[in-house]
Amino acid sequence: MSQPVKFSLEEELPRANNCLAGSDALSDILNAIRLQASSYFCTDFAAPWGIEERNTDYGTFHFVVSGKAWLSITDKQQTYLSTGDIVAFPTGSAHHISDKPSSDVFPGDKLLRKIHNNENPFAGEKNITTLLCGYFKYQQHSNLPLLRDMPEFLHIKSDEEGSLSRLSNLANLLAHESRSTLPGGTVVVDRLTEAFVIQVLRWHINSNQPNKGYFEALADTRLSCALSLIHKRPAESWTVQSMAKAVGMSRSAFSNLFHEIIGMTPMSYLSQWRMHLAQDLLKAGKESMVSIAEQVGYRSEASFSKAFKKVVGVSPGYLRRHKVKTHNDTSKPS
Repeated sequence: MSQPVKFSLEEELPRANNCLAGSDALSDILNAIRLQASSYFCTDFAAPWGIEERNTDYGTFHFVVSGKAWLSITDKQQTYLSTGDIVAFPTGSAHHISDKPSSDVFPGDKLLRKIHNNENPFAGEKNITTLLCGYFKYQQHSNLPLLRDMPEFLHIKSDEEGSLSRLSNLANLLAHESRSTLPGGTVVVDRLTEAFVIQVLRWHINSNQPNKGYFEALADTRLSCALSLIHKRPAESWTVQSMAKAVGMSRSAFSNLFHEIIGMTPMSYLSQWRMHLAQDLLKAGKESMVSIAEQVGYRSEASFSKAFKKVVGVSPGYLRRHKVKTHNDTSKPS
């Protein structure tokens, strides 16, 4: 009787290591860019009304709590919004939102000041639309591809997204809290707004919109796992081969998929992530250059300095000495 042929699975396919417990590439990135968000107001507007939002260096959003509105991104691109609709501008693109496209618009910054002074210029009792408006912002200095691939405009339609009951419930809870006078309201609104923005980004990750880039990678279990491993273990001596093996792919298939979707090689991404972490450590000023180099995967200060300058554009010593501003001001937009 012939002996059974023995073979190793490793000879056929790389062995996939389980991703780290609790690994979550999106959370890693949102923590790294220090996402913060809050709501400006939740207010009733009587027709005619209109708000002009200029270009900003932070994201903005609107939620139609009740009533209807028109969104105008350009004179030719106008979108009807009904109760429950959510629109977001993650890159801060200019737009108008009003009761109808022809209505006069009021600058958003001036409107915010008037509402905070209890001087709503669109107060009235007829044809009411209740609108929740807010912002979200993050560090802009980073070359991380999440910021590169942020969409200019997102529209979540209430009548087409029946499965998003959690997002709808969260938006309505946020609207309620924004009008509440209970103690601790500001903190509650800030935390709920952050959760709301994350849910909107989750929707984008799982949507069928084309050319999502980095967001598409977050939806791919293999790439998301690889990203999590890089995020959690930046000091490890990663190679393309070791990353591919960790997610159960061949080296060539993994490298091609990573580059096709994320737009850079796995090693380039690793370098960018390491230097992102290094910038924060340098700005904190609490650790030696050698210690920082080791924490981000370099065995010598010289090799770290060379890699840092290649990615960031200045040497780590220069950044530390001159305290180069690489982070956005994290104060709340007025």
